[in-house]
Amino acid sequence: MVVLMQRLLVWGLLIVSGMLAVSKIQAEQTDHRVVTILAERFSFTPSEIHVTIGTSLELRIHSNDTMHGFRIIGNDVNVLVPKRRQGEAVVRFQAVDVGRYEFECSRLCGAGHNFMRGAIIVHADRQDADR
Repeated sequence: MVVLMQRLLVWGLLIVSGMLAVSKIQAEQTDHRVVTILAERFSFTPSEIHVTIGTSLELRIHSNDTMHGFRIIGNDVNVLVPKRRQGEAVVRFQAVDVGRYEFECSRLCGAGHNFMRGAIIVHADRQDADR
């Protein structure tokens, strides 16, 4: 009976240890990044954002000049960016698939409006995202 109790205790400890290891691995795989984007003079800075698949991305978008829009093409993201640092637009993006996600200004802001573009590039591994 004592041997059975010891075996059950060992198995219980192994199961709990395994569960803790899995939850730690999952926590490490979910990366969270905050990126500040400046929208002005017909450009976004930075215009390219590289992340690893699984990243939870929070974009904080400011404007130093006029009011701009921020739209991620093919997604439901389309927000207004207040003019002259009178606030910020906050966008959350979950990088669930590898690929290139184009973003653009969605509010006519002047002659160079059509050039106001950028991209979120989602990579399969961290080495490519860190380049």
